[in-house]
Amino acid sequence: MSDLDGTPHAPGAPDARDESRSSAGRAVRYGATPLVVLAATVMLENGERLSLAQAFDGLKEEFHLSDTALGFIPAAMILVGLVGSFPFGFLADRVRRTALLGTGMAIWTVCMLLNGFAPGYGLLFAARLGVGAVEANGPAAVSLLSDYYPVRERAKRIGLYQSGGLIGAILGLLIGGIAVSQGSWRWAFWMWVPVGAIVTIAVLRLPEPKRGDQDADFHDDLALDMGAVMETVAATDIVERIALPPPTRVGTLDYNNASVRDVWRELSRIRSMWFALLAITISSLMLNGLQVWAVEFFKRVHGLSAAQAGVFTTIFGLGAAVGVMGGGFLADNLLRRGILNARVYVVAFSSMAAAAVLLPGFLTRNLAVAGAFMTLGGLLLTLPIAPGEAMMNDVIVAQLRGRAATARSIVRSLGAAGPLLVGVLSSAFGIRTAVASIVPIYAVGGLVMLLAARTYPSDLAYMGAETRRVRAAPGG
Repeated sequence: MSDLDGTPHAPGAPDARDESRSSAGRAVRYGATPLVVLAATVMLENGERLSLAQAFDGLKEEFHLSDTALGFIPAAMILVGLVGSFPFGFLADRVRRTALLGTGMAIWTVCMLLNGFAPGYGLLFAARLGVGAVEANGPAAVSLLSDYYPVRERAKRIGLYQSGGLIGAILGLLIGGIAVSQGSWRWAFWMWVPVGAIVTIAVLRLPEPKRGDQDADFHDDLALDMGAVMETVAATDIVERIALPPPTRVGTLDYNNASVRDVWRELSRIRSMWFALLAITISSLMLNGLQVWAVEFFKRVHGLSAAQAGVFTTIFGLGAAVGVMGGGFLADNLLRRGILNARVYVVAFSSMAAAAVLLPGFLTRNLAVAGAFMTLGGLLLTLPIAPGEAMMNDVIVAQLRGRAATARSIVRSLGAAGPLLVGVLSSAFGIRTAVASIVPIYAVGGLVMLLAARTYPSDLAYMGAETRRVRAAPGG
């Protein structure tokens, strides 16, 4: 096995270069295997949502459903996922995360099977709620990613992880469209069952990384880098840009025994996380709405068949795939160049640019023009995903990431209204107006993200101090 940069090593085995680089030799290099397996979980979850969109025609005809009823299915799934995130988030900080994630994927696979057998809307809806509950395993996956790979590569790795969702989207649109057209809407669910079983086994076989090693190495390396710079050059603008400010407070929380109130109080003080969370939540209203309704948009506005709409939407997906991976690479490259707020800036400016490009793409009735705008818009639309997720994990101590993800899920659940909002607007004004009217929301999210630029450096400095404090404590 080799890492994504081509470095050969055995999965789970320490890399000698890491040990020589870090005085304690803490962080282990795990290679590409964990990233590929975790990306596969996102592939399944996201792909299944897109194949659900391919099943809309069959569901509407067989169960006589309105657009509002169809939009309520994915919205309710996300809300149930919020409820499920509470136990998943708590357990992600306490138990073996690979076992937790593997169990969730096993339940998800069974629910997929049951979805296909639903005889009516009520039972289908109940089975969909089961799927939504176990899709709350995000806290475990993101926590694992943060401990598998270096902080300097966090946005890039999260981007590659999230690219699994784009692969799933393409599979859901293309294969889902073929499966539904050749069989019935039930195959939009059954097609995922064998893959779900394989991914479940792969997750259970992953090694469990030690919490916090990557964060400790990053802050140690940052201090070493600054020392080397100060020895060779005067205090120039570059030094000032990459230097962390001193922490503005001192932590005292026992993360393993903290109450819910204590955890909430600690999280409420991390201002940059909340700015980022609010920005991402605002933006997700549009992202979630497009994810569910894009196929229907092309079918109704441009007169495409289900299969044609699926193929055309993949063009939009190609730009999105580049954006998901490119956002992480861009933000990490800027960070290496000394721009500490790189992840903040990539999220903010790409969000505003995405809204400006996508709006004419959804308003035009020329399919070729729409394709050009949406390819570029798809790239800009997904550039913020990896840097935003990485930034929020940057400022959370490793022992709190699962519960922090749960707290974020409470706020992010508001984005679940996106598909329902589009469905309601579509019923009242038509799908073209419905989709176009939610596009400016993405720019608002970008503006909110800029507020984090002032607080992110101090929050990052505090997290580094907390990591050192926790590791120095007995049993740390």
